[in-house]
Amino acid sequence: MFARRGVRLLAVIIGVIALPSVVALAWYHHTNDPTLRPLGITKSALTEHENATASEVVAHLSWNRAQEAEPSDTFAQSLVQAFDIKQVDLRVIVTDNTGEATSVLFVVGASRIGPFPKDKAVKGVNAAIMAYHMVSTRPPNAPAN
Repeated sequence: MFARRGVRLLAVIIGVIALPSVVALAWYHHTNDPTLRPLGITKSALTEHENATASEVVAHLSWNRAQEAEPSDTFAQSLVQAFDIKQVDLRVIVTDNTGEATSVLFVVGASRIGPFPKDKAVKGVNAAIMAYHMVSTRPPNAPAN
């Protein structure tokens, strides 16, 4: 009787202690964010993660050829020009879809902004530029915009 109770108590104690680390490790594998890796945060991993995520804005353009009269390159170029006005580099990735409406998803670092329908993409442009300025690092002597 006492042996079973002791085993259950031991299993509960081990579960309570190990569960936060297991959840954090599972979330780390899902997001690849090194700040969530239990007991494995290193300066090099954080620096690598910051350089990979904060350096650019990526627009994922999901284009429906059957619905749209203009080519996707024209719309992609107008997105790039909108970001150039604000002096922010944009990389556009165009994927063709057939069953859904045309949409734009902006990725800035770990943030995903959207998806926005084509006619509301301007809202996403402004939000992505603001998010980029929040996560980008300025050199110490650079003037603020």
